[in-house]
Amino acid sequence: MEQQNKVTRTSSQVLELQQLIAAPLVATIEADTMSAQKYLDYLTKIAFDDFDPSSGKTGNLRTLAFSYTEQDSDGKTYQREVSVPLITILPLPLLHVEEADFDFDIKIIDALTEKSEESFSFDEGTAKDSGKQERMKMRASLAPRSGKHEGELQQSLAANMKVKVKMRQSDMPAGLSNILHLAANNINVSDCTSEEGGEHHE
Repeated sequence: MEQQNKVTRTSSQVLELQQLIAAPLVATIEADTMSAQKYLDYLTKIAFDDFDPSSGKTGNLRTLAFSYTEQDSDGKTYQREVSVPLITILPLPLLHVEEADFDFDIKIIDALTEKSEESFSFDEGTAKDSGKQERMKMRASLAPRSGKHEGELQQSLAANMKVKVKMRQSDMPAGLSNILHLAANNINVSDCTSEEGGEHHE
């Protein structure tokens, strides 16, 4: 059983050449998509009381409220209350993958030719292929990195791909800019209570 598992792991490293090249590209796109989803989760969590993903409806803006005492030139004391939307004071992680650099060696295993024949579907009423066509498939696997000495061969087999991902701050989306503008207009300063403080005596 152990020998069979070992053979399965080895054979799984052989893929069609386009699959081998596309796999890290697709993984990068999916990682960027996951990052965008995490950003959306973060935004809705800090910006609104609640959020319904199915309908896109949100609750009220989350706010930070505090009060302070203010005194005017006549000695009158006022209690002010300030309400600030959280979205206007917290940084937003607007990041995306700007550049992804993949460096790996590929060993071509073999090349296969596939032939397809014309067939007609009575259900669809169309021909699926126009005559016989040949398609070349190249199968490949990751190979030890070139330029390695014998002492480094085992290490190169364990890590035979270098990946460099560069991220940068994304540009502000137009919709988010409008939300921030509306939220900034909802910063409220109001009087809680007003007391006449009278004259101050030394």
